Amino acid sequence: MKRLGQPLSIKKKLLLSFLILFCAPLLCFCLIWYAKSAQTIEKNVIYYNEQIIERVSTQLDEYFTSIKADSQSLPGHPLVQQFIKADPKNTYEMYILKGRISKELVPNLRKDIYSFNLISNKGAYYGELKAVPGVESDTNFKIHGISEWNGVPVITVSRKVFDNETYQPAGTIVMSLSLQQMLKIADMKPYGENGSILIVNEAGQIIYHTDRKQWGKPLPESWSRKMDSANGHFTVKSDEGAKNVLYHVSPVTGFKIISETSRSEMLGGLFQLQLLTLLIGSLILILAFLLFYRMFREIKKLLEEVHTTKMREKELELRNREALVSAMQSQINPHFLYNTLEIINSYAIMSNIMPISKMTVNLSNMFRYSISNPDQVVSLRMELTYIQHFIEIQEERFDDLVFEMDIEEEMLDKVYLFRLIIQPLVENVFKHAYEEHGLPPGRIMITGSAQTDYYSIYIRDEGRGMPEDTMNQYNQAFTKISSDRMLRVGYTPFPSIGLWNVHTRLRLAFGHPYGLEISRSGEQGTEIQLKLPYLRGVVNDVHRTDCG
Repeated sequence: MKRLGQPLSIKKKLLLSFLILFCAPLLCFCLIWYAKSAQTIEKNVIYYNEQIIERVSTQLDEYFTSIKADSQSLPGHPLVQQFIKADPKNTYEMYILKGRISKELVPNLRKDIYSFNLISNKGAYYGELKAVPGVESDTNFKIHGISEWNGVPVITVSRKVFDNETYQPAGTIVMSLSLQQMLKIADMKPYGENGSILIVNEAGQIIYHTDRKQWGKPLPESWSRKMDSANGHFTVKSDEGAKNVLYHVSPVTGFKIISETSRSEMLGGLFQLQLLTLLIGSLILILAFLLFYRMFREIKKLLEEVHTTKMREKELELRNREALVSAMQSQINPHFLYNTLEIINSYAIMSNIMPISKMTVNLSNMFRYSISNPDQVVSLRMELTYIQHFIEIQEERFDDLVFEMDIEEEMLDKVYLFRLIIQPLVENVFKHAYEEHGLPPGRIMITGSAQTDYYSIYIRDEGRGMPEDTMNQYNQAFTKISSDRMLRVGYTPFPSIGLWNVHTRLRLAFGHPYGLEISRSGEQGTEIQLKLPYLRGVVNDVHRTDCG
């Protein structure tokens, strides 16, 4: 029997050294690698699902905002006003009104409206609804839950109708919208084969679920209690295993957009990879150096796959944004607008009402300019001509409005920019400098100054400005926020996105130093500097002029 104090043989020392130098680090590496990989995968899945639900929320907001805007004029329609004031006991009058509504009003509604109902507070009704349950008296526009109409799933919206003489509530318009458009918007797949997208209304009713059997059911109470903020994520346990739940609350509709992903599915590939790593570790005890080389090759392959996946996600995001812009632009029918404005202009000239004729011509010119490709580069002359049309229309509204423009004639065709860059800045003057403070629009000035590397446009007003710390926050964002952050979908550092959109378009297209800067702002007014590029060859001419 060998004594305890007997020195170890060289063979045992080599074996012990091998175990200490390879097995212990390998075990530690496996544990740390698994924890970090699980954390990274979960973070990437959360980020991917965030993009999905934010995209769904944005498109739903735009969809219901368009419905709200399109229906805004309905309560004031002459036929609607006649209907809510009519005596329901006068059957002949009701028969005539219903016939006119069917022929003159309903055919001009949106194509996705499945049914149109009009109910007066006097008891008259048009359509199949005789009463409107669940519509609060102080709610002008409301989105209800999902229901069935003649066996077809629809989502119902309602709008209050006020008497245009007494300004009191006199009826309600109820419209059932086809779910087809909402299904197209929500038809986005979160991470995993069994992942689900849910849309829940303010009442807690599921109005959309990847599994149609869940439509109309209430959201689990345990989920609702955890959704106490505008967005977030949490983990829930169910009979099917743990699930990662991500949610976003729309500020426009109040809908909760929710993604549901199985954690076992999310980390399933990682479990298999862990087993493979342990197998490789056991083989390292025999073929250490060869297996080290193989392991590094596998890691490199995994990193390349993650990189490829991220690139595909970015490409998909860009394509979706381009498709959204194209879809919005395709909704405009310019020929209808032009023909309508020409008719109005003709009537105004025949009636010798020249202010209306002038406004119509200006509006027509604005339409022609604005519906063209917004990414097309135009000269400063074209943009300022558009602003002139805009101001002339505003002058008909505001008698005290004074507009001054001082731009060198020779620079009008030497400076270029995107369409509709200056108008948001001028509109901000009306809204933030004057109207928000109860002031009538007064003086607005646009001047220009040629610099060596860019041409400066100054937009000044004499209204109320912003606090100095707010101005500094804007200028800091204009200067320091990177292009990568600008490219993020929906990113804006400010509550108001008008100035940020203008700055982002210029900075992403032309680079530094082009964009916005707030020169001054206070009780005496605000001055915004817009830095624009010259046409090629003009920079040298300007530089020589300055030197001379």
